Amino acid sequence: MRLLTTTLLLLWSSLIFCQTIVITGNVRDAGKGTPLAYAHVGIPEKGIGTVTGHDGSFTLKIPQAYGQSKLSVSFIGYATYERPLDGLRSPVDIRLRAIPTSLQEVVVMDERAVEDIIRRAVRRIPDNYPDRPSSATGFYRESRTNAVQEYLYMAEGVLDIYKTSYENNKEGQVGLIQGRKVILSAEEVEQHSGFSSGHMAAHRFDFVKNREDFIDEKYFGDYKYWIETVTFYEGKPVYVIGFNRAEGGKGRMKGSIYIDTLSYAFLRAQFEILPEGLRRIDDYPLYAGNWKANRYTVNYRKLDDRWYFSNALREGVYRDGGIYSNEIAITEILPGRGKPVPYLERLERGDEFLDITGEYDEDFWNNYNTTPLSAGLKETVVQMRNQEKATEVFDSTFIARLQTRRDSVVRANSDGSEFMGKITPSIDKPDGFKWRFQAVVGAGTHFLETPAATMRAAFLENPDGPAILNAAADWEARSFEPIAHLDLNLFFHPNFFVRGGWSRDLWNSIYRERSLGLGTQLNLSKGRPFFLRAAAQHSHHKYARKIAAAANDFGKFKADGKRFNADRINLYYGSRIHSLKLSLEMALELHPGQEIFVRGGYMLPFARQQHLYLKERRQLFNKKQRLPLDDRILVERDGEPFDGRVTPEQSFFVTVGLVFK
Repeated sequence: MRLLTTTLLLLWSSLIFCQTIVITGNVRDAGKGTPLAYAHVGIPEKGIGTVTGHDGSFTLKIPQAYGQSKLSVSFIGYATYERPLDGLRSPVDIRLRAIPTSLQEVVVMDERAVEDIIRRAVRRIPDNYPDRPSSATGFYRESRTNAVQEYLYMAEGVLDIYKTSYENNKEGQVGLIQGRKVILSAEEVEQHSGFSSGHMAAHRFDFVKNREDFIDEKYFGDYKYWIETVTFYEGKPVYVIGFNRAEGGKGRMKGSIYIDTLSYAFLRAQFEILPEGLRRIDDYPLYAGNWKANRYTVNYRKLDDRWYFSNALREGVYRDGGIYSNEIAITEILPGRGKPVPYLERLERGDEFLDITGEYDEDFWNNYNTTPLSAGLKETVVQMRNQEKATEVFDSTFIARLQTRRDSVVRANSDGSEFMGKITPSIDKPDGFKWRFQAVVGAGTHFLETPAATMRAAFLENPDGPAILNAAADWEARSFEPIAHLDLNLFFHPNFFVRGGWSRDLWNSIYRERSLGLGTQLNLSKGRPFFLRAAAQHSHHKYARKIAAAANDFGKFKADGKRFNADRINLYYGSRIHSLKLSLEMALELHPGQEIFVRGGYMLPFARQQHLYLKERRQLFNKKQRLPLDDRILVERDGEPFDGRVTPEQSFFVTVGLVFK
């Protein structure tokens, strides 16, 4: 009975929590009546919120369990609005009262004093921002217009965001919970596709976490700083510090930084890239390229005693006047220590967000908080519906690859019926598999045991003539050869590949091996991929140990058609071996572009031939030649004629390395 009661209570509490309060409204300036875009609307102590759109409108969805909380609306330079949720009725018309700015402290500060404010704010980052990983839900939107400001597409999604501590510079992770898109001009979008990593905006645009150069003391000499004004946020005074490129400096940006005068926390920054900075080819995490302008606005908000990334807007203006924009808003900061996004659900930096989102639907977002559409984007949605340009609900290939979670949506069965449920296509039957390459780089050991012996080799002018080269030396016993190798795997099926390989010794021998064959792989893990791979190859292996360097007193001579004339020539003795090369390896995926592996293999020779190798020394272009044993070549081991192999009949090897995909 107690168990039944507990179960019912849990079910009832879950039901209550899942019910949602929806509040809509507008936020305006109390005096002028103008809309306030990007004001924060939410419940700060619960980490839930959204931002207003360009027209000041908002829609906020709050769990019923928080019904006794207060709605808070805040905007820098205005008094904060707070009202109990149970006293609000949608739509709410919220008027924020502007707080007069203060210039009392401005006149007494020189540039050095302003720089000291920034220095102090940077030193306080460990105190003001999360010192451990955090998780959040966010809403991301990107769009593109042409030269006459007509929208070509819009893509948006709810993201699972994992941010690392502000005490390190490691980039966080992002997973897609739900996404949709609108495409009006498919041809133009195809022509201008290729925008990747926009979904990483919560990490890319976090100027505090990334220590952008305008708050980096190393670059203070490249900028000039001044106090623009002192404003207020949530009743506390805030410095507004302007910055621009210093005369003769190398600063790449200009803009304004907002710093709390009491805690010295960075609350906001508005900045744009100067023409000189736009010339940079690679400016990640910011955008680089052939832009006419590149502008950013970034905000933070406080939860408990820490400041968290809140929202950002980035607008890139093309040379023709078209705009590519990125909007990110954190809609919920999850309590407790952050949890990494499950490996198979992560979006990578190189993914194109437009390729992984689906059809626009008014009721698509369920209980997720989003940001309102601008007037232009609303018109775009209407045009899309009129032209019926919607694409598939989700891109099946991408979902199959990620196995990412989705909310229930209507999908059609093969028989035309419909069903409700999460989309989890089988990864065992990939849609549209394409051949792909892997590059494998490794180093290891080939266990080739050669015994200790006294070795002598001579190359004669003719069978009955004098020796042109003659050398002798004592071989020490050797049990292995250190090697490096390169493989190329060509996958013609998800689990089968052709492998070509090349191996070389690292020093003191002649070791040249190339191989070609087939392989297969099996993923042993349901989480982070852990592969077991097996391959069978034909190996062509040349191996020889050095005997000694012989003095060439004879002068110029020919060896199998190649002319030698160096004063000293190294003599090597060894074999050319044909083997069946069998290998087995385990590989763990570090991220979708790289794996680490360990491989073991066995060499089964089926044909070999012994040779004497000649290699010139101290020449600009050292000639070398492989000579099969005949009556002009004399080889002795321990004083006895010798024409046998120097390596064991069978051998094995072990290597470790990286796989690049």
